[in-house]
Amino acid sequence: MKKELSTLEIIIKGHLWVNLPITILICIAFYIIHEFFNQSFSFSLIGGTVIGWIYWDFAVKKWIKWALINNVDSEKLYKIGKRNLLIWSQHDIKQVADKLNKE
Repeated sequence: MKKELSTLEIIIKGHLWVNLPITILICIAFYIIHEFFNQSFSFSLIGGTVIGWIYWDFAVKKWIKWALINNVDSEKLYKIGKRNLLIWSQHDIKQVADKLNKE
């Protein structure tokens, strides 16, 4: 039987899987777009943000799936995710939960 995950474990895993890589991706993408493609600051920032957002869509679902597989209640996961700026709505959790139920 798996031990119950602590709130801190859920938060740390979320930041390591979602927020940290997004921050790194945005910075690297901004630098590459600005320096190598000679684009404006604004365009580079928007481009980096778009790339980060695409990664967020993938990474947050991976984090939600991991949490649900480890028996974290979806309401608890939503509250943790919202407070820690990992998710914005319950739609993402419901989407992943529905997909898990079909498997």
